[in-house]
Amino acid sequence: MSTMYDRVSESNDPGPAPMAILLKRSVVLAAASVDPLAAATTGIIPRGTPIAPVPATGLYKPIRRTLADGGCTTGQTTVPVTDTSMFAAGDVITVKAAATPLVAAAALGTITSISAGVSLELTGNATTGVTTGDIIEVAENALKEDACILLHDVDLRNAIGTAVDTGAQAMIAGQYPKSALNYNTAKGISITRLRAEMPLMDFVNAQAGTVE
Repeated sequence: MSTMYDRVSESNDPGPAPMAILLKRSVVLAAASVDPLAAATTGIIPRGTPIAPVPATGLYKPIRRTLADGGCTTGQTTVPVTDTSMFAAGDVITVKAAATPLVAAAALGTITSISAGVSLELTGNATTGVTTGDIIEVAENALKEDACILLHDVDLRNAIGTAVDTGAQAMIAGQYPKSALNYNTAKGISITRLRAEMPLMDFVNAQAGTVE
């Protein structure tokens, strides 16, 4: 019998179609993880959340990134973005030009406050320029090649409500609908970057021929 801790599991549903084989791995989510699309920290990270390890600890945290929704020079402190929901004050963010999404990002700054749905405010002037469509992401686990997707909801809270590092199960190979990702509303080049981190994962539209 397969369990949540199996590295490989198979569906055994009867029928003429081939079995769907998913490659899974056990991970440990950091207590400080934040649901990328939550209005407030709840302590629960939903299934479908792309996660990657933080180099300093080896613990996994949700990948948080979006696209720039306007320009920003090195002398400005405001970074317009298409989605602010996954960021928090104190996050160190980076930027990567849309034309070269698969290489390392450049330092940008530290978030001091957020204008919901509009922009990120930095503690000081941006350290590099930003143009519309560039990828803005939290630096802690950017472009990690061992990224994966949570297979079930993970409650980080213990019996007294304190968040703790928590074991979980995630998928590193298989097929996953874009619409089921607990990610952000900016697809396109942002999904291209996620695909680079997960070469064995096939992200598909919910219905063939549709755009999400």
